[in-house]
Amino acid sequence: MEKIRTVIFDMDGTIAFRNTHEASYAAFFRHMGLLEEEQKINDKYADKVHNIMTPENHQRQFAETIAFLEGKVAPTSCEVFPSIPYAPGFTQFCRYLRSHEVDTGIVTLSLLYAANRIREENDMQFAYANEIHVDETGRFTGKGTIHVLFGSKGEVVRKAYQAIGGDRETTAYIGDSLNDVGPWNSVALPLGVNLHKPELHLPEYEKHVDAHFEDFYGVLEFFKKNVELERRL
Repeated sequence: MEKIRTVIFDMDGTIAFRNTHEASYAAFFRHMGLLEEEQKINDKYADKVHNIMTPENHQRQFAETIAFLEGKVAPTSCEVFPSIPYAPGFTQFCRYLRSHEVDTGIVTLSLLYAANRIREENDMQFAYANEIHVDETGRFTGKGTIHVLFGSKGEVVRKAYQAIGGDRETTAYIGDSLNDVGPWNSVALPLGVNLHKPELHLPEYEKHVDAHFEDFYGVLEFFKKNVELERRL
């Protein structure tokens, strides 16, 4: 049995926003009335088939996208996301982990707007995501900070568990796509949830996860039978 004391999650497609149309990034710009403009910029830089970008293109895409927010009033996360569309069984799984004093957190290529909301609602310890800056008047500055760059998720996952005193041998990571290969390879227990993309069922991708599930009810049962949760001293 794996001895786990930290569980780190991908966000979109994994713990929430499983419907691609409702992805948190798109939902934010839809709320701002700028989804069409954002999609045009994204199409310039993204490989839409595999949902990936080069690190350089990610930096350009992010900077260009948030530039047209400059001067606009920043909404609250509750205004953007009246309710978070959680994956089936996720909140129950989080309650189970909390009852065993397991540290949890999020590492996502999307926005802190949604990640922080999920962190707060589920009593998580951390959320690493990309940030849009707001000035003292509550308006967007047109600039931001990329905390999770395309191609860097594995490094950020290591940074996250090390920051709370964890290590590879006692960490699990749960993701859903090609963007999660780095994180899966950075932990002792890599798991897949909602692996809906056909290419992820090929052997070269399945080798990165120990098991995969349709939802978090399956993950919860797997943990109860196969994982020893270590309490921190």
